[in-house]
Amino acid sequence: MGRTRTKDLGSTPGLDSPPRPGSTHATGTALSLANVSKTFPGVQALADVDFEVRAGSVHALLGHNGSGKSTLIKCLAGVYTPDPGATATVFGDSLTLGDSADARRRRLRFVHQDLGIVPELGAVDNIGLAAGYERGPSGRIAWRRQSRRSRDLLARFGFRLDPLMPLSAASPPERAVVAIVRALADWEDTSGVLVLDEPTAALAAHEVDRLFELIRGISSAGAAVVLVSHRLDEVMAVADHATVLRDGRKVWDGSLDDVTMERLVDVIVGTDEGAAARGTVTGPGTRKTATPASPARRGNEIPTLEVKDLRGRYLDGLDLRVGTGEIVGVAGLLGSGREELPYVLAGACGSGVTGSFVVSGGAGGDAGSMTIPRARDLGIVFVPADRGAEGVVDGFTTTENVSLGALPALRSRGAVTPSRERRFARKWLAAMHADTAYAPRPVSTLSGGNQQKAVLARALSVGPKILVVSEPTAGIDIGARRVIYDELRRRADDGLSVVMASSDIEDLLACCDRVLALRDGRVVGEFEGSRMTKPAIVYAIEGASDEQE
Repeated sequence: MGRTRTKDLGSTPGLDSPPRPGSTHATGTALSLANVSKTFPGVQALADVDFEVRAGSVHALLGHNGSGKSTLIKCLAGVYTPDPGATATVFGDSLTLGDSADARRRRLRFVHQDLGIVPELGAVDNIGLAAGYERGPSGRIAWRRQSRRSRDLLARFGFRLDPLMPLSAASPPERAVVAIVRALADWEDTSGVLVLDEPTAALAAHEVDRLFELIRGISSAGAAVVLVSHRLDEVMAVADHATVLRDGRKVWDGSLDDVTMERLVDVIVGTDEGAAARGTVTGPGTRKTATPASPARRGNEIPTLEVKDLRGRYLDGLDLRVGTGEIVGVAGLLGSGREELPYVLAGACGSGVTGSFVVSGGAGGDAGSMTIPRARDLGIVFVPADRGAEGVVDGFTTTENVSLGALPALRSRGAVTPSRERRFARKWLAAMHADTAYAPRPVSTLSGGNQQKAVLARALSVGPKILVVSEPTAGIDIGARRVIYDELRRRADDGLSVVMASSDIEDLLACCDRVLALRDGRVVGEFEGSRMTKPAIVYAIEGASDEQE
């Protein structure tokens, strides 16, 4: 049995009018790629991929991390030049792959996951910076005409938004719409292709419907929409067709009308592995019991940390229990709550959080009152996801970065003793298997792996009871990854409790005792022991809804 679509999303004002003469309206092939391969030193990221999108359709491009989706999109956008032999057309016209200017001439438009907007500016400037400003006879910007144009463009896509309001004050769906409007500002008809890379990643579930309405309106006017997404429930709701990549190759292509979500997940992770994984999911709808982890790897039954009914922007009633010496992994797609949870536990999420927490010894209280100093007093230390922006102090040396958390202990007569600070930093860098020669260097000169070792050294040096880490191995080499895995495991064996949130499932499999799978702010699967496998976790975070299961 095929999927069940959501309610008719309707059309978008201004885009459902008849096309101009000479434009293509919901017929024919909008985009065609053939024999697309891309080889990097030692890695073939794409291998002979064919990809065809019909005009007037929403076509999903699917695949797990590392499947080749991003590489294919970058070849299309002109960021990468594919290997010789690749060909492409847009509405019948030849496209030069690897040429970003030609991609724009052929009416290819891209809205990336980070949107690329300037939050301090309004829609007027965000649109003008990308699509050009209205100008008067003297060449100066005609602000009234520019404001009117921005309002008209937003209205064309069915939105009413003050174009002068800074986008920092706009809602996430409004910011996403401005990014889409900006991309399509110079479209005079509908013979174009819009590529959306994870457009709902920053949106809560209740904010997605209006964006879907916009996407369907664009496609029903005759344009083609390529949707890159991990959220399969959303794909099934809004897309007409899908192409699945795995290990750089196309493994499935077809209509979504006659395919189930379970079958789609099987294709993404591999048919046999996916079918087996469905039997390992625990949580609502399946009621399976996971095999307990071995005693040597299981944390103390007395929890070091316990939170109940945690709610925030994405979290929706999450419960979490971490035992002494246990490493608990948190998996989930963007918007699932996986990226929000570490910040909430560390008191770094601000207002709007509710729930309760208890740390061993009886300390605890309202999660909404948790602050970074309060978390630190309770023994909770945080390693954030964005190492460059949040983890290191760019203008400081490596020594200064490592010692930041322990400055009170390094003082003598009210001042930090440089010799003690240097010895302290070298000790902890050595503990993380980082070359102590890095200590006096500016931290900005270190590789990503050595910067992350410095951040972890600082966190561990204060003797935390609970370590919360987000994306611990993002952008670092395999050698540094192994050091981090081993050190976290060693510290856990000594009694440290660890919560590790990561978009890289290999991270979680490498050193976690237990992995929680999050979807829509709730735990939908819990895995340990022999049931803790990549296909099982992928199925849980990308799988069917409870009703379909």
